[in-house]
Amino acid sequence: MESLFAQGITARKFAGFVAPSVIMMLVIGLYSVVDGIFVANYIGSDALASVNVVYPISGFSWGISVMLAHGASAIVAIKMGEGCQQEANEKFTLICIVTAVVSVVFALSCSLFLEQIVDVLGATARLKQYCMDYGYFIFLATPLAFMGVIFEYFIRVDGKPGFTVLLYVSSGGVHIALDYLFIAVYHWGIAGAGMATAAGQGVMMLLGLWYFLRRNLRLRFAKPKWDRRYVIASMINGSSEMIIESSVGIMILLFNLVALKFAGEDGVAALTIVLYVHYLLISANIGFAAGVGPLISYYFGARDFAKINVFLGYSKTFILVSSAAVFAVAVLASPLITMIYVPPGSAVYDMAVRGIRFVAFAFVFSSANIFASGLFTAYANGKISALIAINRGLIMVMVGIAVLPMFFGFDGIWLTVIFAETITMGLTLWLLKKYAPVYHYRL
Repeated sequence: MESLFAQGITARKFAGFVAPSVIMMLVIGLYSVVDGIFVANYIGSDALASVNVVYPISGFSWGISVMLAHGASAIVAIKMGEGCQQEANEKFTLICIVTAVVSVVFALSCSLFLEQIVDVLGATARLKQYCMDYGYFIFLATPLAFMGVIFEYFIRVDGKPGFTVLLYVSSGGVHIALDYLFIAVYHWGIAGAGMATAAGQGVMMLLGLWYFLRRNLRLRFAKPKWDRRYVIASMINGSSEMIIESSVGIMILLFNLVALKFAGEDGVAALTIVLYVHYLLISANIGFAAGVGPLISYYFGARDFAKINVFLGYSKTFILVSSAAVFAVAVLASPLITMIYVPPGSAVYDMAVRGIRFVAFAFVFSSANIFASGLFTAYANGKISALIAINRGLIMVMVGIAVLPMFFGFDGIWLTVIFAETITMGLTLWLLKKYAPVYHYRL
């Protein structure tokens, strides 16, 4: 990173560093959409709904991995910026070991209590077996997913964001190819979808491991030293990212229960389609925040505030343009997107189109909220980052889902998303103004 901007910052250099993360998240979002298309068209809307029922636990596990990866990588990047390379290597290795242990424990626990977990998640009699068949492979592959996320974050810290694109393109390519083979050719049903997902995660983990086994890297494996404070600090610093992912799981669980109450299994299927599209449309903002984060962490460690302010100037432009573009796509293309999953005229189709158009209004604020949360994580201020994340992803969602469906029925789900993002935007603006003198950035 230091050599990249040693001769000054240009929009081209900045875009070159950040673009891989944006592309990576768009690829992830696109693969999720395609995965859902295979499930919906070859297995059915009940199978699609079952994927959504299982997601809260998948989201929680993903949240743990991102918490460790994002929180630890920000600290390591700051150490590298301070010139403490050996310490950075030791901390990187330590968090890899901690992540591996945590992931194995999580996988075993979920596999042993799979049926009880599915029951708690609210699976109906129609959906339960689908949930069991899909969840078994998803939970078993947890260690692969955890380590893949860890390697991806630290490869970016090592200054090679382009390689992360290779990780996700390879992983997603294998995932989609096996989706076709297992679902469309071999007819293995929802279990085939779970196996394809696990295989894709395995490819990402292996490529990441291969990257760090090479020589001549700045960030590399080293003999670790146990550092309880560092592990705890990583968890606290990355807590906002865990809250984001875990709160999405809680949100989906609450939404599923409301959808079942007002529209049955068809309502859950429509909700699943809307959430697939929602994730795809905000994925560029998630990737952008992740891409800018290492730059801010590194130059904050180097106390080069001038460069950080240039990065933030480019960031404001991206947020404004992307928000307008995503809103337009969601409003205008919702019928075309939905018919890829289900035929026009069906109850699921009508509910999904309406839902996508509703949540389009939330995109106006979500991009700024996502970036602000990532910004404070980059400054290693996990508490403030978590405050933004928990407000938009959990607190306001719980308030909205408890009240709005009583007045608006099924549409209360979509209005809850708008409500949560709007209220959080006010909090975000206040926090950015409050901490500007602390971190020396200009709004």
